[in-house]
Amino acid sequence: MKSVVLKVLFTSTNILCTLVDIEGKVIFWTSVGTRKIKGTKKITLISINTMLKEVVQKLNETNCQFLYLEIKGFSKNKKTIIKFFKNSLVNIVLICDKTALPHNGCKRKKVRRV
Repeated sequence: MKSVVLKVLFTSTNILCTLVDIEGKVIFWTSVGTRKIKGTKKITLISINTMLKEVVQKLNETNCQFLYLEIKGFSKNKKTIIKFFKNSLVNIVLICDKTALPHNGCKRKKVRRV
């Protein structure tokens, strides 16, 4: 039984997927940009699905039974990625969202005294 961690990073113009074993060694990585798709077409559902199909194929090649899903960044496609892996034949053990959120926001500007 082999467990792996899939780290999904959402940037403003790209989505990166990294498949890592429990020790932290990279097994496989891919992104939407490696498909030679440029610009805003990288964030469409069709391009994301082609990338995720390749990730699932690699998971099946490495005989991984358990998947820890770690998501980071802001995107409207987070739920679609989670649904994709739930519908595939991969056992998801944990879904973790590691998006950094500010606790108190930015510091305000000083008030000008005249």
